[in-house]
Amino acid sequence: MKSTILLFLMVFVAGLSNAQNLDKQKTKVTYTQLPLKPLPEEITQYYVETDLGYIYSGDSKTETLNKIGSAANIGHLEKTTDQGAKLLVRLETYYKSEVNFETVVKKEKRDDKEVSVTYHYLTFEYKYPLYFELTLPGEVDKFYSEFSNNSNQMSRYKSSEYRTSSELSKWWNSNYKSVQGKLRTDLLNKNVSDLRFTLDKFFSYRTNTLYTEFLTVKKFKSFEYDDIDEAWGKAKLALEEISENDIVFSDAFNAKMEEAIVIWKKAIAESDLESKKTRINKKVTEALYNNIFLAYAMMSDFEKAEQVKAMAEEKINKRAIDNYAESFLEGRKERFEINAGRIPNSI
Repeated sequence: MKSTILLFLMVFVAGLSNAQNLDKQKTKVTYTQLPLKPLPEEITQYYVETDLGYIYSGDSKTETLNKIGSAANIGHLEKTTDQGAKLLVRLETYYKSEVNFETVVKKEKRDDKEVSVTYHYLTFEYKYPLYFELTLPGEVDKFYSEFSNNSNQMSRYKSSEYRTSSELSKWWNSNYKSVQGKLRTDLLNKNVSDLRFTLDKFFSYRTNTLYTEFLTVKKFKSFEYDDIDEAWGKAKLALEEISENDIVFSDAFNAKMEEAIVIWKKAIAESDLESKKTRINKKVTEALYNNIFLAYAMMSDFEKAEQVKAMAEEKINKRAIDNYAESFLEGRKERFEINAGRIPNSI
């Protein structure tokens, strides 16, 4: 039995030693992302109108307005006092439902016995709606509107649990105002943050970061991977061509990345999926397909990227392409399709 286990371990270790190891060449590039709901090209200005509901005592009206004002921003447009598209932001009055005093019975160990213990707590629902709408000049119908962070929906508050109803009441009477104040502040911050994110996502040409991961292969026994290293060198030079103002990456980027693709494709031509001991085995083949897929996605050649994905899935498996790279392709393709006919190379 021991000899069988020993033999198994030797085979297992040998299998590990026969496997090529990949190096993940991680970098990040900053570029400009297209909007998902582009405004008409003639819109170059906008202004903000703010409508506040009742502001509770202890909450700062000035601070509230500053938070909304800093979030109500459409990056690439000129902000004016009353010209261009109108961005209305309305903070409605904070609402809290009636308080429900409730109990829960729990089983607990006391000495060697299990006993039932009643705990007291309270719940209520609350909301602090933040609504915004965007209207184009001369239009009556809204171009877009929504409640940030679904803030028109109620949230539920549950207090800590107390051993007696009198302890719960004492805590609530002492902390009612501070609890409500914290809930208002937290909700306002979340809703304002969502407002900023939504305006950036839908209407702005915004700076975005892509974390790239191209794969190389470490030297393995008698196999050399100078060609794969050379391809990464060309891809790295291509990445250095990207500027944060770029929407469509430059011809220089495409030319250098195409040189890398040629090398990766040549390596794939010698792929042998059945043997782990060959130079371009299954693991390396999958890595090369991922490199080519990401390269084409960055070049905005979506058709070729999807062809590479189909080949990789047919040859290897359905999950051959990295999820992050595929998500980048889908998002970039969607934005390019929405903005078709009006995509500048950079801004």
